[in-house]
Amino acid sequence: MPSSPRGQQPRPLGRGLPALNESRVARKRSIVLGRARVREVATRFWLLTFAGLAVFAVVYYRHSQQELAEQRSQLAARQRAVVVAAGQGGFELRDKLEAWVLELAQGEVEASVSPLASLDEISRGPGIYLRARQQDVRDVESLRRAATRSLHDGFTSCLFVGKTPDAAGTPCKAKSQCGPGELCDDWGVCSVPGQPYNLRLLYAALAVQGRDWHERLAATTDELQVRAMELELEGTAKHEVPAAVELVRRSRFFTAVLDEEALGTQPEPGVDAGVEETPEQRLQTTDHFVRVGIWDIARSELLVRLRLEVAGRFVSMGRDVDDVAAARSRQRQANNCAAAVEVREALLAKLGQAVSASGAAAGAPATAPGATAPAAGAPPAAAPPAAAQP
Repeated sequence: MPSSPRGQQPRPLGRGLPALNESRVARKRSIVLGRARVREVATRFWLLTFAGLAVFAVVYYRHSQQELAEQRSQLAARQRAVVVAAGQGGFELRDKLEAWVLELAQGEVEASVSPLASLDEISRGPGIYLRARQQDVRDVESLRRAATRSLHDGFTSCLFVGKTPDAAGTPCKAKSQCGPGELCDDWGVCSVPGQPYNLRLLYAALAVQGRDWHERLAATTDELQVRAMELELEGTAKHEVPAAVELVRRSRFFTAVLDEEALGTQPEPGVDAGVEETPEQRLQTTDHFVRVGIWDIARSELLVRLRLEVAGRFVSMGRDVDDVAAARSRQRQANNCAAAVEVREALLAKLGQAVSASGAAAGAPATAPGATAPAAGAPPAAAPPAAAQP
């Protein structure tokens, strides 16, 4: 190490070559004093990169929107073809039936049976059926929501003459496995909708034909949503629309049954008791009043209007069942069939005839495979499956 004069600190040695160190120091001094310009290669590169990505995003967005608009346009054209093929008869019938149901749900019910009402004609149809709670029928919108939950039940089994299930039909678990105009029924077999037609079948067919469907299509934001609506249109056009066309063309009578709220409080078993019921099923199990209206569709004439107390009792002819769900299902069937029997008696009263519960059960359709037929003089022993056929 070189020696330094006495009294002076040793001078630190720089790292690297002295010439490079001096050049580095001179360049820093020039930058500070503004005598040198910093190179902007890196900054310009990133600016150009971000600008290119922004341009690409704008072009891609406009292209995807154009493709989405074309897909919407094509799907809307297919929907218009379905509307033209189905005609406007479904909308006209829907508006007529909704006005009748709203009139039945409001105000007091004055019992009346028209001299033109025929039990044989009404029971054999073809006709349309609606079952709902009175409190769910406040206006058109609430009625349409309630109609989607309408099911065939003990009332239809004891009043209408249905067809025997086609055991040779195609087994199914969903309607997509069935042919045009067919639905997967209560017995897991593809078949055309049975009598009476369920009103919710008409609403299902009209769901892809109205203005609401166009609003949903216009609100789609990507291809997956458009594809989902395309599948919905294809399925409805294949199954519900043909069945609804037959419903509009063939139906002669319309029957509506509205359940009034039960008076007083009655214990309701919960899920922990092994019972899972819809609000409609829970109400039908209790003692309550129902409003029944039957109309002639072609003549737009009221045939039957009744307010009936429903308090049926199921009398077991064998060993009692301990299952709570089965017991409530039997009670629900007893109530529904009792209401149907009173309607039959009212229709036959003007002819001086009488009808028994056993006679009502004789006109009921065959029970599902594996089910036990009801004993003579008793209503059906078990309710239809939860996924009742439309």
